[in-house]
Amino acid sequence: MTEYREDSPSLYAEKMEMLAIPAHLRSIEQEHHVKILLAVESGSRAWGFESANSDWDVRFIYVHKPEWYFKVEEQRDVIEHMYEDDVDLVGWELGKALALFRKSNPSLLEWFNSPIVYYADDDFVRRIREVEKDYFNPVKSMYHYNHMYNKDNERYLQKEDCDMKRFLYYLRGILACKWIESNSTLPPVSFKELLDATIDDEMIKAKVDELLRIKKSGEEHDMQVVDKTLVEYAHRWADYYNEMIGSFRPEQHKTSTDALDAILYDMVKENA
Repeated sequence: MTEYREDSPSLYAEKMEMLAIPAHLRSIEQEHHVKILLAVESGSRAWGFESANSDWDVRFIYVHKPEWYFKVEEQRDVIEHMYEDDVDLVGWELGKALALFRKSNPSLLEWFNSPIVYYADDDFVRRIREVEKDYFNPVKSMYHYNHMYNKDNERYLQKEDCDMKRFLYYLRGILACKWIESNSTLPPVSFKELLDATIDDEMIKAKVDELLRIKKSGEEHDMQVVDKTLVEYAHRWADYYNEMIGSFRPEQHKTSTDALDAILYDMVKENA
């Protein structure tokens, strides 16, 4: 199948997502004796600005057989595997995932809202949707995206020439903060949807669209200098949210785990 990668990247991606990745997931289930409840794409492919040679960042939630949960010693609650066809698989055990869900973990919430879904247990996803709004914390999420864009800025953007890929990561975090400020909900995973909803300046939007076009048509490590107008725009909003975050105080109350406990119990029981 690799012969398609250079000649027809879109066909290659289609075959990977329809054939290779589901096969990897079945292999994980068999090797580890687990049941996968949700498997999605994360990272640049989910956001919509992957390059032709981007890898696949597959993330999944799984449940063990009931006897796994009745052991005195703590068990490993993560499954990781990197395949030779550039598929990076990382899964979290259901109890671990629900504990992070309760804490409004933004990365996990993005999994539940990924536009690329490889497998979803309908009952599991339905029950998560029913309680999602009860556990979403906009302050914690804004802290997360603020931290992410500041980290990108400190690590990669302290140069005169701003790298395209890292700038898009940086801008995504800033626009996520804009979305949360306006809507108090989880930002769209799709970068284009986020862009269209949070930037009114048509000139800025057009410049970002051009960056996206170049990013998707190029190679993962291609260097492309970003227009200074865009960099200045992003820095202004970054400074604004840095100041805003400084005045926030995370909420201290804890939401009941009853609904999540019930999901854990039922999913384990169904895997008996």
